[in-house]
Amino acid sequence: MLIQAAVRLYGSQGFHSTGVRAICREAGLTERYFYESFAHGEALLLAAFDEVIAAVLTQIVAADDPTLPTEDRTRRMLGAYFATLRANPTTARVFLVEIVGVDPLIDEAIRRSMHDLSEPLFAALDPDDRGPVKVNAMLRRGVEGGLLHIALAWGAENYKRPLEEVVAAAWILCVTARPND
Repeated sequence: MLIQAAVRLYGSQGFHSTGVRAICREAGLTERYFYESFAHGEALLLAAFDEVIAAVLTQIVAADDPTLPTEDRTRRMLGAYFATLRANPTTARVFLVEIVGVDPLIDEAIRRSMHDLSEPLFAALDPDDRGPVKVNAMLRRGVEGGLLHIALAWGAENYKRPLEEVVAAAWILCVTARPND
C-alpha cells in the first residue's frame, strides 16, 4: 500500500514535495508502519521505481512476438513501452523525472533498469549478438538514453503526438543496434 501511495503521490506532486506523512495518509497507514518497512524516503522511492519498471517491462515482454519480422517485432515492443507510459502518466513521471539525481544508489538502479528495459528490444534486433551494441557498451547506453529522451520529450508535450510517430522515431534510433548484413 505504501508503494502504490508513493507512486501516486510522487507521480502527481513530485518526490521532493511529498513527505512520509502524506504517503502514510494516502496509504491509510501509520508512520510507524512506514519506518518498519523502509529506512527512509529514498528507499520507498526506489521500491516505487522498481515496481514501475517491472510493470513497464511486463508490457514490453508481453508485446513481443518472435514469429514476426525484426522490424515489426521491435515496433510492437516500442509501442508497448510508449503506450504504457502514455496510459499511466503519473507512473511515467516517477520513472522518467522524479527518480533522477536523488541518490547514487538510485542512479545505479536507473542504469540497471535502462539495461533491463532495452534487453528485449536488443534481443529482437540482434538475436545472434552480432550487432554493434553487443561490442560497444557506449553505443548501447546511447540508444537506451535516446529512447528515454524520446519518452521524456513526448511526456513533456503531454503525449500529444500520435503513438505511431513516436514509435517511428524510436525505430530509427534502434536501427543502429542491428547488425550490418
